Amino acid sequence: MKNHIKYIIGIAAFAGLTAAGCKKDFFNRPPESQVTVGNYYQTTDQVNSSTNGLYGAAWFGWNNKVGWSITELSGGNGRSYSSDVSAFGDIDVPNTNPEILAAWDSPFTVIAQCNGILNNLPAVVPATVPATAVNNALGEAHLMRAVAYFYLVRVFGNVPIVENPLQDLKDFNTVPTNPVTDVYKFMVNDLKFAEANCYANDAGTGHGSSGSASAMLAKVYLYMQDYTNARAEAEKVIASGEFSLLPNFGDLFVTLNNNNKESILAMQWVYNAGYDFGNSIQASWAFSSDITQTGDGYGVFGPTIDLQNAFVAEGGDTTRRHYTIMLPGSHYAELQEGGKLPSGYVFPVSGSAQGTNAAPKKYVIGAPSDADNGGKSAAQAAGDNTYIMRYADVLLIEAEAILGQGTPAGTGISMSTSTSDATALKYFNMVRNRSGVPSVASFTYQQLLLERRCEFALEQDYWFDLGRIDGFNNTSHPTAIAIISNQERGTYSGAANSVPAPVIYSSHITPTAAQFVFPVPVAESNADPNLTKAPVPYVFK
Repeated sequence: MKNHIKYIIGIAAFAGLTAAGCKKDFFNRPPESQVTVGNYYQTTDQVNSSTNGLYGAAWFGWNNKVGWSITELSGGNGRSYSSDVSAFGDIDVPNTNPEILAAWDSPFTVIAQCNGILNNLPAVVPATVPATAVNNALGEAHLMRAVAYFYLVRVFGNVPIVENPLQDLKDFNTVPTNPVTDVYKFMVNDLKFAEANCYANDAGTGHGSSGSASAMLAKVYLYMQDYTNARAEAEKVIASGEFSLLPNFGDLFVTLNNNNKESILAMQWVYNAGYDFGNSIQASWAFSSDITQTGDGYGVFGPTIDLQNAFVAEGGDTTRRHYTIMLPGSHYAELQEGGKLPSGYVFPVSGSAQGTNAAPKKYVIGAPSDADNGGKSAAQAAGDNTYIMRYADVLLIEAEAILGQGTPAGTGISMSTSTSDATALKYFNMVRNRSGVPSVASFTYQQLLLERRCEFALEQDYWFDLGRIDGFNNTSHPTAIAIISNQERGTYSGAANSVPAPVIYSSHITPTAAQFVFPVPVAESNADPNLTKAPVPYVFK
């Protein structure tokens, strides 16, 4: 923490954030020179642009590998032999793993930038800038600080709460962690401020809005098992009309559809500003460089047999499966290998990423010249956003909040608990019907979790769902352990067209309850041993 707190202080004193205006292309572009908050943010446009950096490059460390390694490999949606991430598939990650350091550093970098705005901006903006603009910038900083802590607390559990390091931290070597319950309270406070102060109907610009804060607040309340408030916040978002489902599921993952009506909050990437500023997921996931035409496409991620079976269990969920994972013979008209395949790409009948006889499709967007990209892609730096939250999540939160009413705090909803409530069914079926999955007349909690898995697979969410199903801050995780133990994480003996037909080399793991919290990186705990000691209650200001 010592090294990172020094970085946090540096940003608290000097806002080295993007100062290039409010165009979406400038979310990540580094400024030509460092500018202090005091001499730059003098106009409304400059204040509005002060938050650009909160959505882009600071998230690169998370998005590059560790975000999907934790959520998809540990969650059982993917597998990989790649030595840098394979430990996540075994849910046995040492504190020396470089990627676990990225999981710590990246969100804390976002927090540092947010604190730089919150602690400096109000004092230096002239009176000619409307208060609404200043309050909106502060609201966005509160919003994105809460988002960063939401990732941290779900990965590491107890973490340090840092608001103003110049005032709060006296000794960088003795910074304590704060309890999970305090971190959630802190996030709720941040999100309430953002909800009250961010611009309304602003999410289409790539910036968070008041509605974005309400949606995130609904999700945080859901994790806290505060179903009454989760439902109230979800209904605010629904009633606002700011967001809506895109008619076609596949259109969600098209570069030209960045910041669409379903996008509530997203990491914003720029393809032409360098490695740390673009979306690198395609580079790792694309089955081959033929798809990307940029020399990357390393095929290090394979969708597990268990995930493939989940789409079958969902009742022939072919649309979401098609746009989430490639199976042998799947045809994608939008992937044209830079014009070499005018009729589109067909995943080979012998294709197999990581022994799964499948490959990922979400976030695999193809060559720069493919029509859906509009030229916005480069080697290891695509221009498509990474979703933090989208409107389908709000609808399923509403349905789950209704289902969970009356569940005792800390116990989790029983897998067999069901509802036929008309409102819950309305929103549950809206998500299903969009992808051609038939309506149901009732659903259980087990079915809702399957729905969430199929809807958000490969979107960095499933591990977090597993971690919360036994109840808020329940550290024993019996239901989640049972689910993971039954997942098929193995490989096929050969390609789908092999003769004789391939068999499954079965593989299962049974995690311990302690493995639902990842270790603090050794570089941080060595510098500050308090990070691995009992948490200290936070003194709220």
